[in-house]
Amino acid sequence: MKSPTAAPEPSASNVKGAQTLMRALDILDEVIAGPVRSADLARKLDISKTTAHRLVQALRSRGYLSITKDGFALGPKLLQLGVHATEQIDFVRVATPFMTELSHETGFCVFVGKREGDWSRHLERITGTQRLRVATAPGDRRPIAETGLGKALLLDEPEEVWEVLYRQSREGSVTKKEVAAFISHMRQHASAGYVQHDSELGDSVRSIAVPIRDARGKIAIAISVASAAHYLTEQVKPTLTAAIIATAAKIGEAVGQTQIR
Repeated sequence: MKSPTAAPEPSASNVKGAQTLMRALDILDEVIAGPVRSADLARKLDISKTTAHRLVQALRSRGYLSITKDGFALGPKLLQLGVHATEQIDFVRVATPFMTELSHETGFCVFVGKREGDWSRHLERITGTQRLRVATAPGDRRPIAETGLGKALLLDEPEEVWEVLYRQSREGSVTKKEVAAFISHMRQHASAGYVQHDSELGDSVRSIAVPIRDARGKIAIAISVASAAHYLTEQVKPTLTAAIIATAAKIGEAVGQTQIR
């Protein structure tokens, strides 16, 4: 009977190559936060100045680093790859498992949506366990300033845009007092980083929505929990809000979200 053949040991050249690759990746990690000089990279990564210089020059030659007056920074190749990676993300596919978990834990209906110009589009819905369900379905489009999810998609916009979109959602018949109240509420939402919304359509729907940013720091999608106001009460709000924010953070991490401003 033949004895089992041992797996071949990695060659010295393979080990060295992997080590060089990891050091190059370490350099890219260091310059994410801003330009770094070659000597500082050597000190931070505990490598020789010669090695650091050789690696940064190799990365620069391929466009992964660029040179600035303050040192080496991310190069155009990385920026290009980042844009492509963001464009290829299927946000609904990424978000759905986390939305399902949130719906199971809370019993509420969970939505995800994106902005389409002056509208918000609901992309997916995870139905909760409550008997009374929100009628909004995947594919539905609403004026963006009309829903909690839509407002969450607007949190980074300037106040002038908030006013224009609010007036559009009300078809122009709005008073200065109503506009001022809307702007005030949006300021509060932007400061808090999430939206608590009571529908003005007479359907008694209440929602809590949180934006999710992509790797560029731009709001890409938002998730929301919506229900009848007598289910989503003031007593329920704090715990539910914390759960939605935590879920949004998980989705954001999965899509490469940068730190919220």
